[in-house]
Amino acid sequence: MRHRGKVIRFYRGARKHPKWDMGAPPVAIRPRHRSFGGAVFPIFLVLPFVILIIIPISGDAINGMVKPNDGCKILSLIDGDTAKLVCPEKGWMTARFLGFDAPEFGSAGCFSERVKAFAATFYLRWELWTASRISAVPYGKDRYGRYLTELNLDGENAGEIMVTAGLARDYKGGQRMSWCD
Repeated sequence: MRHRGKVIRFYRGARKHPKWDMGAPPVAIRPRHRSFGGAVFPIFLVLPFVILIIIPISGDAINGMVKPNDGCKILSLIDGDTAKLVCPEKGWMTARFLGFDAPEFGSAGCFSERVKAFAATFYLRWELWTASRISAVPYGKDRYGRYLTELNLDGENAGEIMVTAGLARDYKGGQRMSWCD
């Protein structure tokens, strides 16, 4: 092998020449390898999902099956004015509650509408959980195929409860107003 003067060949994996060595970095940066069982990071991902999604949906289903009701049973809320129901004569259905309009999750026009939708959904969920008697009676269908349903909690219309709380607007059909400020 012939050497070419003072040229030092460099290739991947080769030791660095002392002339190029700048020393170790101020803080040794090494990737930390943790076992899955000792990792804290996945818990922070899973815990909010369980608290905000799984527990409320399971609670809705349990509440809907246990509570005395007239007509259909509410299995889960989709947003502040829409729910999944199971009715004795019609089976599973999606229902839109009559008398009020709440902000939408899926078609939110802005971030503030999404936050209001979250608040309205959880408020209605709380009202459903604390009501001693629930009455959900479907009447007809809207243009999206959802059953138009009248919802009463302990004899009081859910629309009046939501409007009084400031989380919904009175709605009798027609063009809906925007929830964005």
